Amino acid sequence: MSDILLRTSSSSSYHHASKQCNDGHCLWTDQVKKLKESLSTLNNTDPCNLLEHFFTQAINSEFASESADFIDILKTILSISVRETVNTNSRQHAADVLSKIYKHNILNKIRLSDIRNHAVFKIYSKCGIAVDTYFERFSSPPGSVAQNNAYSKVAHGNAMCNAEDTKVLTNILTYFQFLKRVNLVKQHVTGINESCSASNLNWMGTMLLSAIKEKSLSELIWELFLDLWYYNEAITRLN
Repeated sequence: MSDILLRTSSSSSYHHASKQCNDGHCLWTDQVKKLKESLSTLNNTDPCNLLEHFFTQAINSEFASESADFIDILKTILSISVRETVNTNSRQHAADVLSKIYKHNILNKIRLSDIRNHAVFKIYSKCGIAVDTYFERFSSPPGSVAQNNAYSKVAHGNAMCNAEDTKVLTNILTYFQFLKRVNLVKQHVTGINESCSASNLNWMGTMLLSAIKEKSLSELIWELFLDLWYYNEAITRLN
């Protein structure tokens, strides 16, 4: 896998990447365990408030350099997310929550390379790891007919993503990743689904890096495309 993840990097760099993925996941796992204990012992405290406080602390640590507007949206979707019924489908949960307050039809304005660029830049900015940017476009994507048709249009279209579109794309994918993580933690603490990995319970950037380590950059781009597809469908339903 190292030749896929860091084709031009040394083995020590790959070891550093693996350590970041494992350390971040272990930290999150430990903190979620403590959260679950608090939820079981603090019977007089609203569970939603505990969850909101837990993730607010993560926001303050993880997004300290982001703009006030970005933080405001994060905290707004967090407040909505923790009060929604826990969903067995974290991607659907993220789409339903985000589409309520952030509405941008982006699929017809981007190419797969724009999704790739978001992923590799986020990994570099958050983890300091330079990922090999080569990826293969799926000729037969593993989704539904509608998803595969949309993927093909994005993969082979001629859309030109300008600076504003790039910013919106980054925001959507970051908010989405954040919301999926919130729902995953809710699943975990309620016992609905206690399985997790470094690619879905971790810090931003490190989740993306872990996804490439576990599978491939092509698979990660497909997963991020699905996030956008679900989000686009949720916006369409609201309209």
